[in-house]
Amino acid sequence: MQSLARGPRKTVNKEERSERVRARIEGLEDELRSRGFADCLSLNGPPVVKDEPDFDPKTKGQIGKVKEPLGAYLQRVSVLDNYAQRPPFDHANDPIYRRLIRDFIQGAIMPESKIAALNPANEGQRAIELSEPDIKYSIVDGLQRFYCYGLAILLVLYGKKLVDDGIITKDAWEYFESPIAEIPDNNGVPEDFARRLLQRQMRYEIFWNIDLAGLLHYMVTFNTGQRKMALRVQLEIMSRPLLEELDKVAKVPIWYENEKIPGKTKNKIAFPASNLVLGTQAFLTHNAQVTGGDQAESLLEKEAYLDSFGDIQDVVTTLERIARLHEGIIKVYEDDISGNDRYILSSSDTFFLGLMASCGYIRENINMKALEGALEKLENELGRSDDDPLKLGEYRTAVKTISTSRGKAMRRLVYDTFTRFFNGSTMRLEWQDTARQITG
Repeated sequence: MQSLARGPRKTVNKEERSERVRARIEGLEDELRSRGFADCLSLNGPPVVKDEPDFDPKTKGQIGKVKEPLGAYLQRVSVLDNYAQRPPFDHANDPIYRRLIRDFIQGAIMPESKIAALNPANEGQRAIELSEPDIKYSIVDGLQRFYCYGLAILLVLYGKKLVDDGIITKDAWEYFESPIAEIPDNNGVPEDFARRLLQRQMRYEIFWNIDLAGLLHYMVTFNTGQRKMALRVQLEIMSRPLLEELDKVAKVPIWYENEKIPGKTKNKIAFPASNLVLGTQAFLTHNAQVTGGDQAESLLEKEAYLDSFGDIQDVVTTLERIARLHEGIIKVYEDDISGNDRYILSSSDTFFLGLMASCGYIRENINMKALEGALEKLENELGRSDDDPLKLGEYRTAVKTISTSRGKAMRRLVYDTFTRFFNGSTMRLEWQDTARQITG
């Protein structure tokens, strides 16, 4: 009897593999419990600090040393809110991290990680004592090692099956196969091997009695020697309360830099979180020329990240209307194959910041009621029986006439055009007329 020929195995691309690895690492605790490793995942109370902790005058926090089994460490910390430091990548194929995974499996001592303890229930999220309930532990330095530890456990448990599952490549398995088989006390029982790994003692520094500002300070400090933390990420971390308000109340679709993994494309509908932060500042200062560097530096100097945006309610109300306008533009310009016009608010920081600064001007010089009327006027333009109601074709023609200081001039073009339209100086969006006034 002839056997049925199997079709070719579906190739898993880099993006799919990254997503699968991320899902397995996030669900590792539940997976291990289902495999009978619950006894290796017991926390047995808060972290036990060895010796006397040190006081940090910068953050007014405490720093201590902890040693506990890997099983407890994997349960205590989480990767869910930690992608901001550096998005995860293909560790099993990276020459540095695959060596770290191999060395760890073979028994090498790993460098200390650094963990921050925060308590969302307290003002400023300070965890005054490690014995408090509801503490969240954030990985300040060691996210990539966390991934490596998880992959090491999966490797010894499942071996070559991880290739079929699309978790690692065939080349990666060939790299790990011999080292795993050659470990002297490997008795051939994957469960026993995994249990020994989970019982390995891990060392880490823990930081507590710090606030969000302190968390950012440590993240920036400890990532400086590896790879500078992206400016967008800094803005996201410092402005988390604002972004949560925009997400929950204003229902603004948000794209976080920490969602960025290799091969994954940005959600075009969503606004980059850092743009929303800058847009907020452009609105409050009615200045379209705000920059990420200036804003991050300002927030760092003030060290008052939760109170740095003034009247949050006006910001939320305005961005709620902008989000509705965004939906309208997407529908009206649905035939725009390139997406340049359809997603202009979420994809062009120049256009978005110019609009937000103009909204801020109307709010500051008249009032919020006038601004709401101005935005309604703009929404009505979208209802016109016109293929290009916002005259974006004319906008792009006008942009081409700008040859010097293009960034600043383009933001001014958007700001001036919307402001003239909002205050009634023009009956439509006069992009080219505004451009002529700017360029002379």
